[in-house]
Amino acid sequence: MRSPKSSVGRLLGAMGLLTVSGCSGWLGNFDAPDGATNRSNANTSLLATLLGFKRNDVPAAPGTEVRHISCPEVVVLEGTAASQAYAGSPPSNANLRYQYALTDTARECKVEDDQLVLKIGVAGKVLLGPAGAPGSFNVPVRMAVLHETDNSPVTSKLYHAPVTIGPSESEASFTIVSDPLEVPFIQDHAEQDYTIKVGIDEGPSTEKSPGKGNKPRG
Repeated sequence: MRSPKSSVGRLLGAMGLLTVSGCSGWLGNFDAPDGATNRSNANTSLLATLLGFKRNDVPAAPGTEVRHISCPEVVVLEGTAASQAYAGSPPSNANLRYQYALTDTARECKVEDDQLVLKIGVAGKVLLGPAGAPGSFNVPVRMAVLHETDNSPVTSKLYHAPVTIGPSESEASFTIVSDPLEVPFIQDHAEQDYTIKVGIDEGPSTEKSPGKGNKPRG
């Protein structure tokens, strides 16, 4: 059994996620353009297979080709792929209590009437640091759909993934699948109209849902 310290060091070394100069918290902004992001070809991921996400084909009339809907890309927003909590100040590897980290994403979409219905999956881990202790955690993960043209939010929802790390453990994994998120359907190449952003969000909770009455932007 690896110690919490060795597990944290292994993850941080592989992912480069620990930023000692920053505190635990939501560092990105889902409502504003961001810099470097991690765009995921989500439906080829292992998570998509585990969740049973399918190709996004729409049945067509007999004798015609099957329509393929290109789902919006999944973006892990810069600064929200990981979040750390510390036992003291200044933050350091020695007083790290725990870290949340996202490890994979997936998405599936379909068309129902005039709506594009999205289902989003996010996987991650909670790892204990040298100053941490086993227990229960709730990882806040936000999933948002934004207009590709101006990055304005269409719908956004905050989820909490319950995670328990047992007495003899130093880490635990989690998976979240969103509720069906509906946005106006514009065209088969939905990746040209929308972007999906996900990330760990420990900021103030804000929700936005347009409902079916909203019209697509011209």
